[in-house]
Amino acid sequence: MNIIQRIYIISGPAGVGKSTTSKMLAESFEHSAYIEGDVINHMVVGGYLPPWESEASLELVWKNIADLSINFIEAGKNVVIDYVAFPEEVELFSQRVSSQMPDLEIMYVVLWADRDELLKRDAERIKDHQMGGRCLELVQEFEEKGLKQRYLYDTTHTELSNLDQIMKEIKSNSAFVYLSLL
Repeated sequence: MNIIQRIYIISGPAGVGKSTTSKMLAESFEHSAYIEGDVINHMVVGGYLPPWESEASLELVWKNIADLSINFIEAGKNVVIDYVAFPEEVELFSQRVSSQMPDLEIMYVVLWADRDELLKRDAERIKDHQMGGRCLELVQEFEEKGLKQRYLYDTTHTELSNLDQIMKEIKSNSAFVYLSLL
């Protein structure tokens, strides 16, 4: 029996619930790895530039995320990536990973919430993690990138008690399949 290995890219604007959802999703698998894109991004110390200000920095982050994902998939782990991922980045990531990995599915989920809810959630974060207006900039950027509706999952009215349902939906909804090599 072949075990389907998946990479889940959980994206969305700041404050939408990426980290909470991603961590719980990773914990729901018997064998999994959780990759937090911001941690990879902040590994650069000298010469650091935010990824939205430097294409080279963003490319390096995604290259490292792809290489880590390949290593974890080879070790028999499902991978959950928690990072802001626009369609063109998911495409480049998919090309890099799929060129080295047979029998793999990549799921792409963009968590979404209306602007007022995003700002409310952001204000509830620890002060050092608050993004303020950057939340809304990311919403606008997603809208401008022509993101396909099928990848959106609206969390505007979702409470923590509903995260089990969100995880089931993410795992089973074929609309979220970005790439299948099965």
